[in-house]
Amino acid sequence: MVSRIVFLFLIFSFRVGYAQDIDSKGKKDHRFIGLGFSMGKTLPSISIFPETENQKGIDLTFGKTTYQNKTWAKFLNYPKTGIAVTYADFGNLKQVGYSVAVLPFLDFGVFQSLTNRVRFQVGLGASYHSVIYDKVTNPGNFGVSTPITWAFRSFVYYDLAQTNQVDVKLGVGATHFSNGHTRLPNHGLNSVLATLKTEFKYSKKELINSNKILDTSQSITQNYISTRFGLGQKVLARGYNSVKNVYTASFAIGKIKNKTYKYGLGMYYRFYDDYYDFIKSNDELSKNQFAYLKENPFHNATTLGVYANFEILMNHFSVETELGVNFYKPAYKVDWYLNNGSSNSGQYIAQDFGSQAKIKQVISSRLGFRYYAFATQKSPQHNVFLAANINANLGQADFTELSLGYVHTFKPKK
Repeated sequence: MVSRIVFLFLIFSFRVGYAQDIDSKGKKDHRFIGLGFSMGKTLPSISIFPETENQKGIDLTFGKTTYQNKTWAKFLNYPKTGIAVTYADFGNLKQVGYSVAVLPFLDFGVFQSLTNRVRFQVGLGASYHSVIYDKVTNPGNFGVSTPITWAFRSFVYYDLAQTNQVDVKLGVGATHFSNGHTRLPNHGLNSVLATLKTEFKYSKKELINSNKILDTSQSITQNYISTRFGLGQKVLARGYNSVKNVYTASFAIGKIKNKTYKYGLGMYYRFYDDYYDFIKSNDELSKNQFAYLKENPFHNATTLGVYANFEILMNHFSVETELGVNFYKPAYKVDWYLNNGSSNSGQYIAQDFGSQAKIKQVISSRLGFRYYAFATQKSPQHNVFLAANINANLGQADFTELSLGYVHTFKPKK
């Protein structure tokens, strides 16, 4: 779910960046501290999910505007950037608990040709959870089963009042927490919220020098090639809940537009330890239901695919997303069989491998952050990056990954 939402957001922000033009001349940069109170509802992920009262939370945000003379900021129409620290009481402290999350965020003005009061904020980070699933003491909380998870939030804010020192905002949005399939069950904790927020502003001393404002009237395009190697972690199913590695490699080519928008096409290879170990095992299910996979365990534990990627470059940092097609992933049938059945009188009944399963076997997605060793604004010919990502099967978490990559950028074309 997270990857699909943010993929749409990135495409949306790409369109906004070209459809609207903000003049930063003479505008004063400022930093801000925001304090918000939210209330809403935690959505049950399963019929036996614990009963919850209204969710309550507070968030503290630290951020700044980006009118300074940087290419990426100008081509994104000067978003606000910062860090959000959030606390959420999910409405049942004993069985669902509370979370404390830290999320870097981007905050964009939307509908700016009509009003300057509406903003869209999206953040991705990590969260600590005080209560997790336990099959004996807490069997209904299928939301999270690890104390540390990925955290995602997206909100639309409307400024009720604006002054030079304070903004008062009303917002609506959603939050999502997931461990990226590193332990099961992992249905995720999903909430819808309304929030009231006050933002206190304090200005920097300097004004933007209009003589140094970047000229963006001419578009600059660069070609690039990139390669990446990664190590992921996941579990196969609740009955096979040991953490296993996923080894990944990819190659991509594409274009960088105005040192900000990076997009391209690529191919990837993945090897799943959990698939391989299951296929090689003497498990009755492996010997009977999936005996055909034993003919070539190594090949059948691999995945090959192609993908399209989109990335927003912000100097040393970036947000990236991918949408891919697996043309070879035979062991996903094991994954589906083990994770999509039900028990009846002690007998496991697997769900048919129908159209939904076939689509999930084919469609992959990926979402995460990158940190570049050299500032992308300077268009270095050679660059390396470290990335943290969550990979998914049609939006359902597959594995969490850390990777190291290299990018070769060719001279720009004006």
